[in-house]
Amino acid sequence: MPFDPAFTRTLEALNLLARRLLVGEEHAERRTPRRGASIEFADYRRYAPGDEIRYIDWNVYARHGSLFVKEFTAEEDVHVAILLDTSNSMAFGSKFQAAVEITAALGYIGLVNFDTVSLFSFGNALRLHKKYLRGKGSIFELLAALDALKPDGPSDWSAALAAPLVRLKGRSLVILVSDFYDPSYAAAISHLLAQRHQVNLVHLVAREELEPGGRGRARLVDLESGRERDVPLTPGVLDQYRRRFQAYCSEIESFATKGELFYARVSSDDPLEKRVRELLKRGGILEHR
Repeated sequence: MPFDPAFTRTLEALNLLARRLLVGEEHAERRTPRRGASIEFADYRRYAPGDEIRYIDWNVYARHGSLFVKEFTAEEDVHVAILLDTSNSMAFGSKFQAAVEITAALGYIGLVNFDTVSLFSFGNALRLHKKYLRGKGSIFELLAALDALKPDGPSDWSAALAAPLVRLKGRSLVILVSDFYDPSYAAAISHLLAQRHQVNLVHLVAREELEPGGRGRARLVDLESGRERDVPLTPGVLDQYRRRFQAYCSEIESFATKGELFYARVSSDDPLEKRVRELLKRGGILEHR
């Protein structure tokens, strides 16, 4: 799944927005660098009441007669945990391949910005595949791990996400990539929120799910349970399905909005570049540097 050079440059111009917000909660107005392992001088600004006196530059005061304080960039090792849904429903249409591609793109953005990236899969259990990758060169390990994954098994979010995530010190930036075909998603995500992680939701939808085709009688198979059901594909039935599917998507988005979680719904049939642009357009997950 190599990225072409032009698309690679596009990814390298992006940053995981929630990463900045996550660090900003702990470091107020201090900026966060993308590399380094120490606190480094960044700039001067005029002294304001309440600033720490120890940061005043007295040499500047001697030369100009004005008080200025030094500002620093604080390196924080932010852990980006990408959770990829590998339950059977992801095998429908182009969803799983699209999910793997968007996971690779988001992982690359994290790595090129010197975040620490871990890859998990989940269905009815949470599995760790790569732990604490760091640096641009680690993309090959991430791609190899993704290439080995495939949809396999039923979905049980409550069981899968009840286990604590391995993480570095502090909170993790969690990116959950899924089709959300488990009605227990809200309760399961609450486990991640209870661990005080910043949670981002990427919702993959196939075109066939939005606009199913066909007429006459059809046998539908539940990819999760294997159950089968004969359904007459009349215009009325298809219209009812569309309304219910749209309502379910709206329910997920409403859940995210109420919980102040970053959410984006993308079409698995769109080219990867368009899916990344959609994440950027929706805001909250990606930003330009």
